[in-house]
Amino acid sequence: MVRIKAETAAEVLLELLSLRGIEYFFANAGTDFVAIVEALAKGSEQGKAFPKPVVVPHETPLLGMAYGYYLATGRPQFAMVHVGVGTANGLGMLMAANRAQVPILFSAGRSPVEGEGRFSYVHWGQDLYDQAGIVREQVKWYYELRSPFQLEAVIDRALAMALSEPKGPVYLILPPEVMASPVGEVEVRSEFPYDLPSTSPDLKKIERLAELLLEACFPLLITSSLGRSPEAVEALIELSERAAVAVVTFNPEYMNFPTDHPCHLGFSPDPFLPVADLILVVDCDVPWYPERAKLPSSTVVVQIGTDPLYSRYPARTFPSHLTVQGDPATVLRQLVDLLAEPLEGKEEALRSRRERLARMHEEIFAEYLSCARAASSSLPLDPDWVSYNVKEVLGDEAIVVNEYDNGMKPFMSQLPGHYFCNPHAGYLGWGLGTALGIKLGLPDRTVVATVGDGSYIFSVPSACHFLAAAHKLPILTIVYNNRCWKAVRDATRNVYPQGWASRGDCFPLSELYPGQYEKICEAFGGYGERVERPEEVGPALERALRVVQQEGRQALLNVICKVK
Repeated sequence: MVRIKAETAAEVLLELLSLRGIEYFFANAGTDFVAIVEALAKGSEQGKAFPKPVVVPHETPLLGMAYGYYLATGRPQFAMVHVGVGTANGLGMLMAANRAQVPILFSAGRSPVEGEGRFSYVHWGQDLYDQAGIVREQVKWYYELRSPFQLEAVIDRALAMALSEPKGPVYLILPPEVMASPVGEVEVRSEFPYDLPSTSPDLKKIERLAELLLEACFPLLITSSLGRSPEAVEALIELSERAAVAVVTFNPEYMNFPTDHPCHLGFSPDPFLPVADLILVVDCDVPWYPERAKLPSSTVVVQIGTDPLYSRYPARTFPSHLTVQGDPATVLRQLVDLLAEPLEGKEEALRSRRERLARMHEEIFAEYLSCARAASSSLPLDPDWVSYNVKEVLGDEAIVVNEYDNGMKPFMSQLPGHYFCNPHAGYLGWGLGTALGIKLGLPDRTVVATVGDGSYIFSVPSACHFLAAAHKLPILTIVYNNRCWKAVRDATRNVYPQGWASRGDCFPLSELYPGQYEKICEAFGGYGERVERPEEVGPALERALRVVQQEGRQALLNVICKVK
């Protein structure tokens, strides 16, 4: 037990967060923070080991930094905003964290309740009947603190809820009156008191899955998020090699499987669904588009994950003839172990299947490479050519945070934990703040954000470049600038292929001009460069990387691309 002497509940909060391993207090402060500001000032003067406060001038990168820091370290952090308006500003990133199963301790103050505590007109205008209602659907748990003596129980429960599978964000309202309440002395546990629940996979189901794999002629594994666990990636590599399993990483959020592996069949399952007699859906919310591909009635579908049927999704109708609940790394490892001996006698069939997969892999990835190189003379620049050069210059060691459909997938790093793509909630503006959070967690690594011009604008770039400069977080941002909302154009063209917009190549409400984004980076002491010609791409990347790696300054390349 630890005795905490404190004047206010705000001091207890900060000391308790520190005891629970919270390293950073990401904050976008308002008038509801006054007790916390006072407690931080006192703690700084007295040398207390409170979480380090990080001022983030907008809620999107604030939650992005907590998100990215977790991706880099596996440790959730505390992020606090101003009452309901700040909560609303952070909602998009909260949706992203919820769908991506990223734990964040998200918090907000609220308008003072007592009349004498209301010293600004906003304290009336910002008050809400149900502040938590803004985020209720996007968090695992929420609570409004009612007494300073609840703090230990509430913070511990918040952590337990955030870290229990499936992980996700939680929301805590901290009224200013409670934060300012006098405390004196409290006794708290020195360590987190919860043993988090775990789900052991059903061994009989894994044995049945092993039998199905032995019987299958063309087993196909589809994943989008298995790479959240490096251990799962290693287990998948071993499984694919042992049982000759084809792997497709569909709409990947992570590096799920090395692209140079002969069992990797690219990023779309469509060509293989008609011939696959066994499909393993592992950590994948949308394994195929039902309107685009129909499965043969004989195909067996197995869904694997900590929440394999995605219980938080309102609608999801993909079949599951065998459902295996458990950590994918554990499930795949147990499956590998079960397949050690039964494969004897099947060597010839497996050898033939491996050779077939290797030929298919070579053809698929040779096409990606051929398309990128063929675009080397395109003006405006082809995104595939830019991404090819990004891989050539960066190699495998850099960490890439990708928020753009830019042909980056075939050229991602071969190393687990080195590629992150936007979560499936579809919230734009995720990339830059997340990259900054990863850089904060891994300060010695090169971190690169590849974003579209629309995503860049959504990320609140002035706030992000401010953070990079203020907290010495030099990252490289590459803006694939096609000067439009491509998703809007594509959707319109798909629905109205012979319509007025498609025939005239005129798409109102989708244009983004002029876009001198390098100037924004320069305004915060960074290096900016506009890149327009194919032969300029590689040298510009090398110049920008030198600035980031050797000078310790942020850099941005505004790469003018065609609409593709």
